[in-house]
Amino acid sequence: MATGLEAAIIGDLREHTREEWRVVGIGVRGGLTEGSKRLRDRLKGDARSAGLGKLGRAWRARTFRGRGGLVNSSALVYPKGGERTRGAIQAFEDGSVIRPKNSRYLAIPTQFNRKGGRRGGKVLFQPSELKDSFVQKSKSGALILFGRVRSERRESGGRTRNLAFVGDHLLGSGRRKRSESLLAAGIVPMFVLKRQVRVSKKLNSRILQRQTENELPSLIIEHIERADRGQ
Repeated sequence: MATGLEAAIIGDLREHTREEWRVVGIGVRGGLTEGSKRLRDRLKGDARSAGLGKLGRAWRARTFRGRGGLVNSSALVYPKGGERTRGAIQAFEDGSVIRPKNSRYLAIPTQFNRKGGRRGGKVLFQPSELKDSFVQKSKSGALILFGRVRSERRESGGRTRNLAFVGDHLLGSGRRKRSESLLAAGIVPMFVLKRQVRVSKKLNSRILQRQTENELPSLIIEHIERADRGQ
């Protein structure tokens, strides 16, 4: 007596295969899209927690369709901006000493030289743009680049504001109380000059990247199962 096993595929084998690959491709792309956005959001949150919200806002996530279809998709998480943005992220990731490349000193803008007088506000002037400036050592030994300004006192809402201008540009002093003696002398500190700046480690980009990469297989499987159910 002979025993045999037989199997039969009902329907078109090629059509079954195409459908399976379509489902897998949708799952791969869906998992990569969710994983890249998850990593982007984690990097943004990490930067905010470190007080580096401006760097956090630079992170972007994109998913690309591969040449062979969705199953060959790829994802990229990257910081928007140029070399300075990438360099700053690396410095806060590793901790490092920053030195000037093409000059003797690093010029660090003061709040006088930032829009609205806010920390992290847009820098209003570069050292080369200050036509009337000089360097002086402070009592603590720091080198300060001063700019000569025009000062005004204005009444606004029952308050007196001391404003400082370089040309027609309002400096950050218009938003905060400033040293009256400096404004009376017609000068404000625009930059602190340093030979180097030590940056401490504040970011955990590589740890978050490994964490998200470890979650990718489960995410892809989850999206394949959703696609198979037609969700």
